[in-house]
Amino acid sequence: MLSSPLSRIRLHRVTALCSAVLGTVALLQNPHLQSLAAPVPLTTGAQASLPAPTATRLAALLPGNGQVAQIIKLGSKLTVVELQKRVLEVGGSREALQNVLAVIAKGGMPTYDERLGITRDEFSELSKYLAFQPIFVNTGKTVRLPVTRDAGRVTFADAPGLSILRGLSFDLRSGELRIPEGFTIKAQAVATSAAPDRSLDIKQAFLWDIKVYSAATQNGASGRLWLYHMANGQVVITYKRMSMIKGIPNEGELMIGYQR
Repeated sequence: MLSSPLSRIRLHRVTALCSAVLGTVALLQNPHLQSLAAPVPLTTGAQASLPAPTATRLAALLPGNGQVAQIIKLGSKLTVVELQKRVLEVGGSREALQNVLAVIAKGGMPTYDERLGITRDEFSELSKYLAFQPIFVNTGKTVRLPVTRDAGRVTFADAPGLSILRGLSFDLRSGELRIPEGFTIKAQAVATSAAPDRSLDIKQAFLWDIKVYSAATQNGASGRLWLYHMANGQVVITYKRMSMIKGIPNEGELMIGYQR
């Protein structure tokens, strides 16, 4: 008997998930997802339990009961990385640099300013090299997170538009994440880049790297959940994953930001 197109699609997605969690398919290698997962240079360590002080800092960043959040997305801004680096190296005027960047951001042609601290020829050469840098963009949509927080855990319930978070439960003592597919994932503290030209000023970041599968239950998941603590006090959570519960696959992604 011939299988239906829907069955073939479902079989393909199930196979992809199983392959991903077994390490034979790199679901997270496409450039778009890499940008979502790590918008600044990051270094991850071994997947060991968090030290108590680090787990305490993480617990303070997780949302509280009735937490209000904004739905955000990853955007980009046009900038001149090499010019920025050179001006900062020579101690040029930051105000003059910002004026140049503002002109470029509007699609204009910047003019030389001697306050930059570099020669006119150097300015002409460096201003040719444009680059896109990632930024978090507020979509204007505000939501109340379906969170229950007690002394030991932060747990997400279901809510319209936030179903990808349903069933996620964080242990406030260890930082471990329990997912609805029936697995527990350790948190990893992540060192962020201190590069002066980075576009996202991240103070601290945490990663839950999810690649799990059980043939017995036909449950599994492959994805990454990031929590970023920004220098302005904002907390950003990004989550993109492929999931399977009792053999039924599901995909989703979400980015939210809130203040703690």
